[in-house]
Amino acid sequence: MGVPLKLQPVLRRKEIWQSLKTTDPRQARDRAAPVIASYRAQFADLEQRREPSPADLQAAVWSHYETGLDRDGRTRAALPTNATVQEAANKLAVDIEAGRVAWTDDPLVQLNATIEVIAVKDAAKVDREHRAIQLNMLKKHLASGETALIEWKADDVIQSERLLIAKGSPAYRDLCQRLQRAQVEVLERAAERDAGNWTGVPADPIVVPADLTQGKRIAAPGETLMELYDKFKAERIGDARPDTWDQNRKIVKLFAEFVGESSHVSVITRKAVRNWKQELARWPVKAADSKAFQGMSFRKVIEANETVKKPAISQKSVNKYLAALGSFARWLLQNEYIDDDVMSGMYLSIDKRKKNRFPFTEQQLQTIFNSPLFGNCLGDGSESKPGNDAVRDWRYWIPLIAIYSGARLGELCQLLTADVRQLHGVWIFHITEVGDEDEDGVGKSTKTGGSMRVVPVHSKLIELGLLDYHASVGARGDQRLFPEAQRDKRGYFGEASKFFNGYFRAVGVKVDRRVNFHSFRHNVTDAFRAAGYLDETFGPLLGHTKASTTGRYGVLPEGPLRDRVTMIEAVIFADF
Repeated sequence: MGVPLKLQPVLRRKEIWQSLKTTDPRQARDRAAPVIASYRAQFADLEQRREPSPADLQAAVWSHYETGLDRDGRTRAALPTNATVQEAANKLAVDIEAGRVAWTDDPLVQLNATIEVIAVKDAAKVDREHRAIQLNMLKKHLASGETALIEWKADDVIQSERLLIAKGSPAYRDLCQRLQRAQVEVLERAAERDAGNWTGVPADPIVVPADLTQGKRIAAPGETLMELYDKFKAERIGDARPDTWDQNRKIVKLFAEFVGESSHVSVITRKAVRNWKQELARWPVKAADSKAFQGMSFRKVIEANETVKKPAISQKSVNKYLAALGSFARWLLQNEYIDDDVMSGMYLSIDKRKKNRFPFTEQQLQTIFNSPLFGNCLGDGSESKPGNDAVRDWRYWIPLIAIYSGARLGELCQLLTADVRQLHGVWIFHITEVGDEDEDGVGKSTKTGGSMRVVPVHSKLIELGLLDYHASVGARGDQRLFPEAQRDKRGYFGEASKFFNGYFRAVGVKVDRRVNFHSFRHNVTDAFRAAGYLDETFGPLLGHTKASTTGRYGVLPEGPLRDRVTMIEAVIFADF
């Protein structure tokens, strides 16, 4: 079979053949089919590979160096301590005394009895001697051009990176020699560590990061970037919710992958942050959820997305990623791990006047609230289709409360029955963080402390029967007003959001990302303005104010409460 022209230098032949071991033409045809299929599969695999770039080779060398030092660190952490050796010796003495281990004057018997203790005691020495032998052998091989000791790693690099390098070719030998030089540096750093020196950097000019933003210095045990992040989290655990810590840690890990996870903290420089920010502009949306990027590092995801072509995250999301790193960087600066404010001036300037979300139009509101869910539908799973089922749970009430209060989806989903009550004879919603913690400590939350607030119940909601619904939920003993609306693993109401986006799409009002459940909040804002109220006047009703005891405890003097009732009743829409 002819070898494709592109692959001839790799396979070093123009055609490939194999004896079918038969003189019978019919039998030969049968045997040829799987052979031809295997050749084609081999060609297809090779054609998907690419010529290695200098950056590929440099990345392979640095990765091998980093991995080797990381392995050395873990080996040292597992070595027996003096206390471990003494414990093993004491146990042996007890076992000999009890007769569980034989002991005589015979040297062989004594050796057999103590061999495990000797192995524990000499583990560090044996490790040093093994490394010294390997270092000496590697240097000899480098001098003679031998590659046997490192070919396993070269093969692994070629396979994992899908490189077009033929085994035994000059390019293959070049890769092996580069990896050997990296291994020599690993062993020399390990020898320095034997003397207590963890600050060494590679002397070989070829053993450097592919991106010089990455530092050459490797962190000491307990001081890798992510280990320092975990110390930061432990000290500041009360600053954020558990899910926020989890998300921020994932973001900081992306930065650590970019600069080198085992790098010394001094790698966190303004230049490193700047370069990461530039790469974030190419970071694909929801990369962690995409199977196409599964198991890939930060740089590999960006490289792979040139083929996958998922859209990049927004500028707002870039700033969110920078903020996650920024809080960590401030702690590092305050604790003198780094010397500079690396985040100053790094955030993107975003035009806040530019709207990403818009209110529903009057026609869209008419479509939503005259759709089957707010009359009679076919029931669960078919809420957008007309039928005889009157759904009157969270799916019905949450949009209605939103359009007559301006509250956020999460704030409404987490309401307790106790959060709907009378104050000075007025029915109110108390939007607060108090109550409803589960066994993991995940409970109610608001966007800011100032988002806790008292909002009067609009008369339209009372007319529609909200108080009757509230009474029925309380009568059956449910603590939450909408018990069927459940949190996801992160503590959010993602399923509710997904349901409403799907519903709006089903009834024809959602055709892009510019409108979603949050659009109700914009509609309420516009209604306040149409009624002649200034933003600072109605701001407290939407949670746009500073934190106060009124918001936290839901106690508001009668006069200000009546003013809020007047404002809420000014929220008027065309009759649904």
